Amino acid sequence: MKAISTTEFRHKQKYYLDLAKTERIIIQRGRSDAFAIIPLEDMDETEYLLSSPANAERLRTAISKIASGHDRGTSLKIDDLWK
Repeated sequence: MKAISTTEFRHKQKYYLDLAKTERIIIQRGRSDAFAIIPLEDMDETEYLLSSPANAERLRTAISKIASGHDRGTSLKIDDLWK
């Protein structure tokens, strides 16, 4: 793992994005904010879907509606997508 400042990241973005393929990169912004750079393929699907607060809320609302019986969801065959 490598920790760097936002200034360092701005100056060498390509280098750190390439490095993130093999090593976790932590960008420290100020004293209290820190962010990790990892390749998208390393994130699991659930983590990715919940990474956006707005999307996470939509998913929670949909799950709640289905659980309470207000919505039955939908059934879709993959072949029907292209018709």
